[in-house]
Amino acid sequence: MKSLHSALVLLAPLSLLPATPAQAGDGPSVTVAASSQDFSDGYGSLRSVTLEYKAVLDDDTTVLVSPVVGQRRTASMEESAVGGGATVYHDWSGTVSTRTQAFVAEDEPVFANLDLSQDVTVKVASQTTVTVGGRWARYFGGKEVTFLSVGARQYFKGGSVAYRLSRIDPEGGRAFLAHLLNLTLDDPHGAGKTRLWLGTGAASLERSQLEDSFTGHDWSGLVQRAQPLTGKLALIGSAGVSTYARPGDDITSTTIGLGLKLGLD
Repeated sequence: MKSLHSALVLLAPLSLLPATPAQAGDGPSVTVAASSQDFSDGYGSLRSVTLEYKAVLDDDTTVLVSPVVGQRRTASMEESAVGGGATVYHDWSGTVSTRTQAFVAEDEPVFANLDLSQDVTVKVASQTTVTVGGRWARYFGGKEVTFLSVGARQYFKGGSVAYRLSRIDPEGGRAFLAHLLNLTLDDPHGAGKTRLWLGTGAASLERSQLEDSFTGHDWSGLVQRAQPLTGKLALIGSAGVSTYARPGDDITSTTIGLGLKLGLD
């Protein structure tokens, strides 16, 4: 069976998803999250557990550190790997902010062994931001993929909506475009949040990829709920589905994630 080129999934860690305002704006916290992804047609499963620590260094800088352990299983393979990532949010001014990410892991068919990305966000109006970004990933077996993106976010009372267009260029393959839409809704009363992501092209919500699946015909959807339990403790749940277009067949995956976030301030 062909190997699954996989990296961190959905809730492992949350910061893998395109940035939303709350990720950089919340206070210091610790999050423990588990994610389970199951594939159709005998392609097995991917399980992961992440410990994420968020530190607010000052009014302008927030750092997330996220060690992760994962296991990939199929009928003919069982592999485990350990990895870790770091994300730095920095406000350079009231207009310009950046998000820098790096992830490294063992070279096994579980996670990408190297994944680097950079976003720059500019506030172009009182309720509107524009983001440009780049990402480069190297998967198990040495396959490299480059991502270039541009998007915008519009804020409104009680939430925001964002769209991102990406050009994906896989090594040895044909470049194509991917689309990602995000809707974030804040609870009218309380600190809860509901988020929805819809993507087409390379299962854009995650970094899991089946061999030869970088065709631009994949799609994915994810809904995520952050539900406060106490003043400092919140339950974070997510559920998603993705398809991977492959020569002669389509593979489907379903993902369920569950985490607990503890505020430290």
